[in-house]
Amino acid sequence: MPSSVSVGPPASRLFRCFRLAGVLFGSISLLSSCGGSEPAETKSGSPSKSAKPAATAPATPEAAPLRVSVFLEYSGGMKGFVPRGGADKPATEFQQRIGALITETQVSGAVADRKYYLCENAAPRAVPFQQLRDVVQGEVNQAALGTELPQMLEGILNMPQATQQVSVVISDFIYGPARKSDFSQLPNLIRTSIAPVSQKQLAVAVFGEASRFYGTYHPAVKTPVAKRTLNGEKVPYYVWVIGPPALVARYTAEVFKNAPAQQAFFGLKTDTPAFAPLLTKLTDPKLKSSGGTVYAENNGLTLNPSDDPVDFSVGVNLRELPAAWQKPAFLAQHMRVRLPNGQASLLPNSVRLLTEEEQSGQPVLAPYTHVMRLRVSKLAAPTATLSLTLPAPETPEWVAAWSTTNDNTPAPRTFGLDQILAGVRQSYPSPLPAVFTVQLPLKNDK
Repeated sequence: MPSSVSVGPPASRLFRCFRLAGVLFGSISLLSSCGGSEPAETKSGSPSKSAKPAATAPATPEAAPLRVSVFLEYSGGMKGFVPRGGADKPATEFQQRIGALITETQVSGAVADRKYYLCENAAPRAVPFQQLRDVVQGEVNQAALGTELPQMLEGILNMPQATQQVSVVISDFIYGPARKSDFSQLPNLIRTSIAPVSQKQLAVAVFGEASRFYGTYHPAVKTPVAKRTLNGEKVPYYVWVIGPPALVARYTAEVFKNAPAQQAFFGLKTDTPAFAPLLTKLTDPKLKSSGGTVYAENNGLTLNPSDDPVDFSVGVNLRELPAAWQKPAFLAQHMRVRLPNGQASLLPNSVRLLTEEEQSGQPVLAPYTHVMRLRVSKLAAPTATLSLTLPAPETPEWVAAWSTTNDNTPAPRTFGLDQILAGVRQSYPSPLPAVFTVQLPLKNDK
């Protein structure tokens, strides 16, 4: 008998077979048969009188190509990240990562339209890809003075079509206003400058990286020195990805493939992913089987947890999530299971990625990237809906660790980073909207 479902249903009702008469949310129908071992391909059992035939799932619509604009702050404060290289001078971390990012944006088939801009002390200036690449490679003659951070963000988000596309902003995000009184209003200034984020319900993804720096460093705090020359010391820079939530999720998953470990997401949501119960052998054999019974019909699961808990596996397509959020450890920590009038949970150590061999070898698994195992230990009502939700994480701990109130001495910290991102966080409701929720109807087989 497959290990992901439990034995014991009455023969008169199940013909000693488990079957899945339908699946949810546009997934392909999955059918599982009985046997002494797991079959290479699952087959359909004879439907019972009460079971409804599986509906043909609609084809998943192809995602619309991305439209992306990349903005690089082109100022004296950024010039040290892009020294002119050579055979004897290795590229800085900035040049390696940003060079890879703009190249992937240029060549990726997921991107249908891309534009490139330099953010100077005026409005963003459109440039060809080759010119932007030259700047990243160190072909910089005279950088601009730079624009104050709130004005730079405001200018980017006020550009035509900015709220319908992905905007990628690359900067050290050092805020040194001419009016010193503005320091006390940093979260409010940021919130005002990114007003379209809350008005249009956009998402913001923030990536932090430290890079070697060669040249003049301009701190926000000007004492004891207003500027100093660095020779390879590491200082931070950031990449912000702003746009409609589903587009930001897709860009970070499909294009920003070499993203750094320091990541923060605000307002990120995805379309409802493909999701279905999988009554087939998918989980770790060391996981203990339950003694309850479960079978599938009428686009849901019928089970009886009155005597023993009922365990079953589910498949879900999380391809659109950022790469860091696709890791089983992250999902195991953050996923939440809810069952009104009952008790359900995600079994420890049950979340894993499906292998390419599994996806190609079993067509029923092809729509999914992950499998996880759920347990229903109580179901008091005749029917109920189980919800599997990924809540949006709050501002991560690394932001505080990378923040400082005095950046005059160079370090992998940015002046007021926590205040800058507080302004971003305040642009969203509390708590943040869930990234996604999928649901599974349950019926109590008393």
